[in-house]
Amino acid sequence: MIASLVLAVTLTGGCHYLDVDPELGVSEEDVFSTYSMANTFLSLAYDAANGNNKYNITLTFPLYMELLQMYFVCWSTTTDAADAGRLGVVQREFKQGYLSQDVLYRYSFGTAQNDKPMCTAMWGIIRMANMLIDRFPLIQNGTEKERADLLGQAYFLRGLAHFHLCRMFGGMPYIDYVLGGDDSFDLPRLSAYETYIKAAEDLEKSYEYFVEAGIMRRNTPDRLVPSNLELAMPSGCTALAVRARALLYAASPLNNQNGEADWVMAADACALALKTALDNQFELLPFENYTDNHTGVVTTNETIWGYTLASANNVQNWGGYLAYCQSKFSSIRGNSGINPTQNFVDRFETADGYLLRTEADRQKAAAAGSYNEQDPYSNRDPRMDLVIVHDGSPAFDQAFISSEGGVFNIYYDPATGTWPSTTLNSTVMNFGYDWGSIDNATTGGTNTGYYCRRQWNGSFSGSYQHLDPCFRVGEMYLAYAEAVNEAYGPNGTAGGLSITALDALNIVRNRATMPDARSEYVSDKDSFRSYVHNERCVELAFESNHYYWDIRRWKEAPQLMNQTLYGMYIEKTTPSSTYPNGKIYTRRPLPNNRQCVWKDYMYVLPLPDDQANTMQVFVNNQKWQ
Repeated sequence: MIASLVLAVTLTGGCHYLDVDPELGVSEEDVFSTYSMANTFLSLAYDAANGNNKYNITLTFPLYMELLQMYFVCWSTTTDAADAGRLGVVQREFKQGYLSQDVLYRYSFGTAQNDKPMCTAMWGIIRMANMLIDRFPLIQNGTEKERADLLGQAYFLRGLAHFHLCRMFGGMPYIDYVLGGDDSFDLPRLSAYETYIKAAEDLEKSYEYFVEAGIMRRNTPDRLVPSNLELAMPSGCTALAVRARALLYAASPLNNQNGEADWVMAADACALALKTALDNQFELLPFENYTDNHTGVVTTNETIWGYTLASANNVQNWGGYLAYCQSKFSSIRGNSGINPTQNFVDRFETADGYLLRTEADRQKAAAAGSYNEQDPYSNRDPRMDLVIVHDGSPAFDQAFISSEGGVFNIYYDPATGTWPSTTLNSTVMNFGYDWGSIDNATTGGTNTGYYCRRQWNGSFSGSYQHLDPCFRVGEMYLAYAEAVNEAYGPNGTAGGLSITALDALNIVRNRATMPDARSEYVSDKDSFRSYVHNERCVELAFESNHYYWDIRRWKEAPQLMNQTLYGMYIEKTTPSSTYPNGKIYTRRPLPNNRQCVWKDYMYVLPLPDDQANTMQVFVNNQKWQ
């Protein structure tokens, strides 16, 4: 039962407790008598213990959530943005608006090694935070900085945990007190709006305590990598970033209760988060270092808070999120992969700023000499080649690839009746397949003509660092642009910042060597709204699951999930003025079992029946069925 959640965590001396058991010889007075013991108690919220501790903050990190999933579910592949290489739970359940009790349990209360039980983790963290706050007067020592830091962490953890529960399951009871052994969790639910607002209040308190402690960031620009624990711990900038996101979600169409007033509140929060991050020397990376935000380093000076993992080969032996390259699948664990759809690839503009999302957009760009449907990957936003692996994609590193021309081959040659291979690290691989031929639960390959590069360095051997920037400066600019536009229009400002919503958007674009947004796309609040949504999809593509949550909070999921999903089929031909690359590019619908649907209950997940059936006051969400 939900009401019987018991947190078992290890402290020094081998004791396991949160609900303190007198037989262990440890009392609450012992736990909270000194700063050292209280700090050790709270630090367990950051320790995953190789996946054995289900009550830790890493469950809020999207990359961690998607590692080694038994069902190989990547949240981005449950949307119109991408297809999963393996025909599995994504297509059979998530994209059809159906979720089995087993899948729900694994994402809510599961106890198996590879389960990612958000409810178990977040309610456990909430209880830890509440105990620390409630018992804080018992702590007899510690400097003022140490004590303020502890409270800052506790309020942060409580606010963050409620935010993540709300985002996944909808409005929740806001538990800001210690539930006793006889207390019931069967409490009335708040609305999602109310839950986000209360989470933001806790995060504001957290920020105030971090200001008191003088901890606005745990690292410095010239010391980016302190201890692993320090990297996992929040700071003042982190608290404001999460608060801004919570209020952005509260103001969004899915949850908004007060119209423009909610956007004004969100705009001020985003302005404060951005200004504070910049004041504390976080910054946008130069574009030549852009991929550092995802691969090769532990963290960057753009990353306000993130999850980092090293020493894992993302092609040969990883399941779930990182199994992008699906060309070699024999005896390899977990080749699900993320194969972007043509629908999503069309979000990347031409290099001179023309939109390509609709046929009308593409005709306009073609008329301007900016786009050719038979040379579709030329003259594009340079971020496309840093995110999408397409036919002709340049080698990420010439040491990894030895194909003719140093490019990836994903085309069919009718003269030979073959899909030409690509060689990575001396391994011959096929990236292309007959349309719809890779369609089973055991092997993975693209059904779209694309693969995802976001956290792949292009190699097929060895190990390297992966980084998932849960909050980074690029996102802060775009959150500010979105909220300020809704409150004041494209030329408005908020929170004492001098930059307008349009300025913030262009700062992100210019970093990627893209020109300022074309005036016809950002002339008023409505046009700017659509444009900043698209810019957010491009800048944050396949990062931290932003897309999954964004299309829900914008209430754009019904239209996007009900559209036909396409891929790109490419066939070799004789070069000509019509086919300058010597290839024919054809948009093809994905197979029917790779399409998706939308039902309005898909905005949030339900709890498993065995939990929901024990409650009378707490009303479960509608089943996905």
